[in-house]
Amino acid sequence: MLFKNLSIRVKLILIIQLVSLSSLLIGFTYVIFSNIGSYKEDLKNNTIINATLIGEYCAVSLDFDVSENAVETLEKLQNIPSVDVGIVYNSGNEIFAEFYKNGEKVLISNTNNSNQWEKFDTNYLNVYRPITYNNNKVGSIFLRVSTNELSKKIRNYVVTMFVLLVILIFINYILAFWLQKILSGPILNLTKATKEISKEGNYQLRVEKQGNDEIGLLVDEYNKMLQQIYEREDALKQRSIELSKTLGDLEETQEKLVNSEKLAALGQLVAGVAHEINTPIGAIRSSIGNIKGALLYVLNEYPKFIIHLPENQKLVFTKLVKESLSQKQMLTSKEEREQKRMILSTLEKNQIDNAYFYADSFVDMMIFDNIESYLDIVKAEDSEAIFNIAYKITGLQRSIDNIDFAADRASKVVFALKNSSRINNYDEQTLTDITEGIENVLILYNNQIKQGIEVYRTYEKIPKILCYSDELNQVWTNILHNAIYAMDLQGKLDIKLYTDNTYVIVSITDYGKGIPPNEIDKIFDPYFTTKPTGEGTGIGLFISKDIVEKHNGKILVESKPGKTTFSVYLPINGSNKE
Repeated sequence: MLFKNLSIRVKLILIIQLVSLSSLLIGFTYVIFSNIGSYKEDLKNNTIINATLIGEYCAVSLDFDVSENAVETLEKLQNIPSVDVGIVYNSGNEIFAEFYKNGEKVLISNTNNSNQWEKFDTNYLNVYRPITYNNNKVGSIFLRVSTNELSKKIRNYVVTMFVLLVILIFINYILAFWLQKILSGPILNLTKATKEISKEGNYQLRVEKQGNDEIGLLVDEYNKMLQQIYEREDALKQRSIELSKTLGDLEETQEKLVNSEKLAALGQLVAGVAHEINTPIGAIRSSIGNIKGALLYVLNEYPKFIIHLPENQKLVFTKLVKESLSQKQMLTSKEEREQKRMILSTLEKNQIDNAYFYADSFVDMMIFDNIESYLDIVKAEDSEAIFNIAYKITGLQRSIDNIDFAADRASKVVFALKNSSRINNYDEQTLTDITEGIENVLILYNNQIKQGIEVYRTYEKIPKILCYSDELNQVWTNILHNAIYAMDLQGKLDIKLYTDNTYVIVSITDYGKGIPPNEIDKIFDPYFTTKPTGEGTGIGLFISKDIVEKHNGKILVESKPGKTTFSVYLPINGSNKE
């Protein structure tokens, strides 16, 4: 009865709202459950792909029983935030290489007899895949991925969809309210536009068409008439504006091309620098996490532990800790396994239960000799707790050493980046060490160089010269980038610095594919490039030549198949053009 008493406008709004709300609820429910399933499937597929790729990288190492490459490959899992555990097993189902996100080992059950499997637990996705080499199974890989991000993503998605539903309901109400005005709206708009055009003479004004009925046709013809008037009036203005704009566009395009070449080189450097800095930062973060966990554990457990430890065991425990803290040597994975086998043999001869655990603990603490002297605490009733305390205490020193090494490595990269990117705001020349500039650029390109390029340096003692150091860094960057590109990250790079009576000479030789004879005379021309479309603008060497000539120097090139040499001559005195 109440519905009958409502106005037609309100009835129309209610009907549209009810129909739309029903459709939205059904559609949103289907989309939410469908996407949740897709999110889980994507996580599973990505993890399987990662496991397969890592397995392929480790296959050769497993076949030849050399685990260094496998360990290095697993360490790259640090860059995948969701991966908590990665373990590579050999063909005997023994641990070959392992990775733990927080640096602390986690007991992983590997009792599933299936050749390959994946399973979602409460907070993790576990994936197990075989590793084959030459069609033979050489091992297997286990990855455990945290599903916390997946759960968070699903929650955020559901909340977003709910907010979107509320917004769509509100929008639907606005549309329903607007529809009832659809008949009177076009006529009112046409009347309003006519008044404004008559008053202001603005022929750019257009009336919005809201349908294809008779009113819509009238609006079309009205807009066409306004357009014709506007075009005739605007034609003369546009012709004069276009000429001046064309000249400005040409100048702007030239400037953008020069900047794009500099940005391209910067992009290459940033990619390498990011990798070089992220690696030690990751090591620092991991070590800090180890220190925090170990320190908290030691502070809580050590006082209770040491009070109840018998006096004879205290002496052995103290010796164990001191011996571990004094060790500074680094072993390869193969050497660690050999030491572990010898220690395991010694413990088994002495009939020690859980000998594998103690052998692993001795190796982790870098203790390889006189194992018999520690048998008192190995045979103690709470021996595992004793070794756990010792491992935590000595782990603090190992983590500090890791932080010190990583910080030193990162500081070298940052120092090189700072020195190679100094900008002379006052356009003044400064006394500059050319050797230092080249070395800074080499450090920044270390990520590409270390993939397979051998760098040979022949540096004579050369004087500092007066120059624009930041611009010369651009020259070294362009030449070295081209050399690395020409060798496809594999080969030999020869750099020589020497002087004659007039010049400091920098010679950079790559043993890449070389420059074709018909192109060598064009390489310094602007916009000429031998790189594929999208990988170069063709003005890097043009800019380099301009910078060298600005210093009253010269740049020469010699090339044949398999060898290309760029030689830069910079005046020892008076490098600035008058």
